[in-house]
Amino acid sequence: MTNKELAKVIIAKVGGKDNIKSVTHCMTRLRFILNNVEKAQQDELKAMDEIMGVVYKGGQYQLIIGPTVTDVYDEVVSIIPQEENSEKQEIVEESKPKEKGIKAILNNVMGALAGCMTPLIPILLCMGICKAIVAVLGPQLTGVLSEKDSLYILFSFVGDAGLYFIPIYVGYTAAEKFGMNKLMGMFLGGILIHPTLIQMATDQTSFSVYGIPASVQNYTSSIIPIILTVWAASYVEKFFKKYTPEVLKVIGIPLGTLLVMLPLELCVFGPLGSFLGTYICQGIISLYDIAGPLAVAIVGATFGLLVLTGMHNVLMTFLFMTFPMVGYDGFIIPAILACSYAGAGVTLCCVIKFKDKKKKQLTLGYFITWLFGGVGEPMLYGLNIPYKTPLYAGVVAGFLSGLLAGLVGLKAYVLSPSNGLYILPAFLGGPNFNYIALVITIIGSIVIGFVVMWFMKLDESLA
Repeated sequence: MTNKELAKVIIAKVGGKDNIKSVTHCMTRLRFILNNVEKAQQDELKAMDEIMGVVYKGGQYQLIIGPTVTDVYDEVVSIIPQEENSEKQEIVEESKPKEKGIKAILNNVMGALAGCMTPLIPILLCMGICKAIVAVLGPQLTGVLSEKDSLYILFSFVGDAGLYFIPIYVGYTAAEKFGMNKLMGMFLGGILIHPTLIQMATDQTSFSVYGIPASVQNYTSSIIPIILTVWAASYVEKFFKKYTPEVLKVIGIPLGTLLVMLPLELCVFGPLGSFLGTYICQGIISLYDIAGPLAVAIVGATFGLLVLTGMHNVLMTFLFMTFPMVGYDGFIIPAILACSYAGAGVTLCCVIKFKDKKKKQLTLGYFITWLFGGVGEPMLYGLNIPYKTPLYAGVVAGFLSGLLAGLVGLKAYVLSPSNGLYILPAFLGGPNFNYIALVITIIGSIVIGFVVMWFMKLDESLA
């Protein structure tokens, strides 16, 4: 089946064009927001060979496609121009009964965070590689480049740009998530990091918006302030869309939205988001300080389960808050590395334990895709879920490997949320002992995963 044919089948089985409010993608998943989830033919989608799994979480209907997801996404959006039916979709969405309760609120919050952060993965990967080049070739490691060399300077500021301008990027993705004009979302993000505002924050200059005192802060590298701002702005924009006369809409909607949002952004949501971000950071750092290696072990055990729910990218939200504050991460990225390589050990063990030659080849293919493609979901959905015991082995091995990473004090010095070989640059640039800790964690995790799975039964009849 070609990608175009697959896109047509997927569209039909999720309820047709009219049932699709929006669609995005991450490294392996098509992420739909559907007007009516019950119209999706879930069993038929799961039965398709081209789809590794189906997840509904945080308001997103997610189809695990694998490394070809970008091509399939392009075919889907070529069939469904998303902007054309936005007003009709908004009406359908507003007419739907809303879920209530604490659980629904938490799901919506987590879904919003995941929706805002997932599209940023390509930027994060490029940023991490640029930082890794500086770490490897710079004076800290090989000394091939000095701090005055043009190449060193180039990759330094390109890597920094990935994090520094994050309010603009998130302004775009949040606007897409909340159904607002995307360029206006970027504009609101740009306001937060304007040099004048940054200088006033540095000088601690008093400032007001329409006479309302503003707590001036440096919002570079922040995400919560812009997410809150765009969320509120989406409602303000809808108000002006509804009540602005037709002849004035071109200027009235964006200008009205901006004028209302300026005091809300700079006096309310910016400071509030900064406050929340600071305390979330301190909470995460305190958790690590208190629990230490045990905290890393818990994330190592549960990260694979988070991937299954599609909510693993929420962890990136926390990293964006803690990384700029501390300058490294000894918690989440080391745990992800430990979980990932422990899972690889489990997979290699299954390659040996399978007696069926086809299953051996498929499982080896999952490992190769993980190692060189940086995609772990084929292992999860092709091996762990159908045969069950590899999933249990991954949880146990992830805990033990995470504990190992915590005990040796492994730290990430580059923000690189990847997998396989591509997560390794995250650990470049630190002290020499960190490289020893990295090797110990990698080898230890693979061995632990292999040994744990070796003592578990692998029932080939399950799939």
